[in-house]
Amino acid sequence: MSTTLAPGANRPLPDGALTLRVPGPFDLSLLVTGDDGRVSGDADFVFFNQTTAPGVRLERDSASVNPGSLRRGATRVTLVVSPADPSARLGSLPTPALTVTDRAGAVLARFTPHPVTHETVLLLAELYARNGTWKIRALGQGYADGLAGIARDFGVDVIDEPAPAPARVPARTPAPPSAPTPARAPAPNRHVAPPSAPAPHIPQPAGPHLTPDGNNPFAPRPAQSPSTPPRPQAPPPMPAMPSTPELDHLRTQVIALTNAERARHGMGALAYEPRLTQAAQVHSDDMAARDYFDHTGLDGRQPADRVTASGYVYSRCAENIAAGQPTPAEVVTGWMNSPGHRANILTPELTQIGIGIAYGGSYRIYWTQVFGTPR
Repeated sequence: MSTTLAPGANRPLPDGALTLRVPGPFDLSLLVTGDDGRVSGDADFVFFNQTTAPGVRLERDSASVNPGSLRRGATRVTLVVSPADPSARLGSLPTPALTVTDRAGAVLARFTPHPVTHETVLLLAELYARNGTWKIRALGQGYADGLAGIARDFGVDVIDEPAPAPARVPARTPAPPSAPTPARAPAPNRHVAPPSAPAPHIPQPAGPHLTPDGNNPFAPRPAQSPSTPPRPQAPPPMPAMPSTPELDHLRTQVIALTNAERARHGMGALAYEPRLTQAAQVHSDDMAARDYFDHTGLDGRQPADRVTASGYVYSRCAENIAAGQPTPAEVVTGWMNSPGHRANILTPELTQIGIGIAYGGSYRIYWTQVFGTPR
C-alpha cells in the first residue's frame, strides 16, 4: 500500500531491492553511512562520477538500493538532489518528487517537499535501519553549501579546485506547519577559522528551515563551511544573559543529552562555556522577541558575529537552532535525526558548548546550541 509522506514522516520498508525515482532536471547522489552519520570512505559517496557502491546503483533519474547488500556497518542511505545543470538554481526548477517502489514495481511511498528558495541542494529522504527494520524518512532539507558542502558534512574528502567558486552553507526549507506550533530546526551552521592566512570566504545562508513531523520533531538545518571569523571593529555590546533556575536546569539537560550522544560515539564531552551560552541566549531571545526563525538575525548578524561579540576567540564554531520542541529530550532527538545537526554535535574538533533558550513568538520556545573550539 502506497503512503504519501510529509516532511519528517516515515514508514517501514519490505526486504529486498528498492528503487528511488526522481524525474526531472536533477542529479541524484547517495551517501552511505553508519550510526554516526559519517561515511567510512569516499566509496560511500555515490554520484554521477561514481555510480555504484555495494548495494547501491545510480542510474539517470533513479537509484536502486538493496539494504541487505550494503557494506558492513551501513545503517543509513541519504538521497540528495541537485540541479543537473550546475548553473541552474534549484529554486527555479520544478519541485523534485520522489517515488519509492519495491522490486516488483509496486509503489511504496511518495514524497514531494515544499519548494526551496536559495538552497543549492536538497537532502530529499533517507533509508535507515531501526531495530532490524529498514524504513524511509522524508526530509526535504535544503542546503546552501552545494554538493561539496554536503559531502564534507558526511565525512567525504573533497579536493577543491585551485580557484573554487564560493561554497555555500546549507540551509533548510521550512516544512508546512501541521499544528499551530510545529517544532522546527534550521540547517546547522559552521565556521572554521584558519590558523594564519585567511581561508576563502564562504557566505553563510539566510537560514531556511525544515519542519518535519512525527519522529523527526523539527526542521533541521545543517551547514558547515570554513570561513574566516568576522572581526568587527567595534562589536555591539551583548545584553546581559538571563539566568534563572529553570533555564539553568534546561541548559544542563541539553548539554547532558548532547554529551550522552557524543559518548555513544566514543567522543569526549563538550565543556560548558559561558560566552558561548551568551551568544546562544542572545539569538534565542531575539528570535522569540522578533518572531522569526533563522541563523541570520534580522540585523544581518551570523552565528560567528554573535560568538565574536561575546568575546570568545574561536578557531572553529557551529550553531544548531530549533523551535517548538517542549523538552530537552525532544530537541536533542530532533537534532540527532537531522544529518547536518548531528554532524555538528558529533564533530570531534568542537570542544565547548553554550545553550540559549527563550519563550515567546509563534513557536513558543526557541533553542540555540553554539559550539566552539578556542583559538
